[in-house]
Amino acid sequence: MNVRIGTAGYAYPAWVGGFYPRGTTQHDMLPYYATRFAAVEINSSFYRPPTREQITKMARRSPPGFGYTLKVPKSVSHERSVDDIPAFKQAADHLVATGKSLGLIFQIPEAFHNTVDNRAWLTHVGAQLKPHRVAVEFRHRSWNAPNLREWMEHVDLDLVSVGVPDVPTLFPRGLRIANRRIYARLHSQNADNWYQDGKLRYAYDYTEAELREWAVGLKTAAEKDRADEALIFFNNCVGIQAITNAERLCAILKEIAPAVRVIDPPQPPSLFDE
Repeated sequence: MNVRIGTAGYAYPAWVGGFYPRGTTQHDMLPYYATRFAAVEINSSFYRPPTREQITKMARRSPPGFGYTLKVPKSVSHERSVDDIPAFKQAADHLVATGKSLGLIFQIPEAFHNTVDNRAWLTHVGAQLKPHRVAVEFRHRSWNAPNLREWMEHVDLDLVSVGVPDVPTLFPRGLRIANRRIYARLHSQNADNWYQDGKLRYAYDYTEAELREWAVGLKTAAEKDRADEALIFFNNCVGIQAITNAERLCAILKEIAPAVRVIDPPQPPSLFDE
């Protein structure tokens, strides 16, 4: 099983000096990031569909072998509008043409419960975004049904594994597999701050035990041949915890899971070392 590990976004000024070398401009962040990780989740597309020109520039600023996932716009996921789908799909199509697409992430809000109408809407949006692979992140626990995996595979959607705290209404954390694929987003396990502002919610540093729990799940999936591919993105990006947690998970997997092939960065860090 091939595993790519990275972060949700990369253009964080607060990472300069801790992750990025001092003096790194936003223009130089992506090329440096691509020396340390093999994939990144693009969250800016959540606010507006990227243009073809933006996709071209983004692809050119990373080496062959690097990969991106694009987040479906909130106008679709949170406002139930299809107006942005054509422009977003064109951007996703162009990313595929660059050879650097790893699919789409569709994060729906906690208010989106498991109902007949919502299942129909989700199926409709998934069909509109084909032929792209779409991984759906549920937030409300009502989606945690016994036949969820079977239904997701029936409608040809991937299921996002979430790293979230134990809150009664939240979709439970843990490794999930659908269509022989794993897509995980690790946010935080801080229940006290989950419903606070974003900085408090995502200001979390995964412990060694928590990271090993995820690593063991990936190891088991690989050994039992349950999945061909795994994408793991850390979204605790307030400080540089996402970076250190991602790097540590890579190291743990290489230590304990010979059946897992961690995809290394496609170009050596020495090109950018000071």
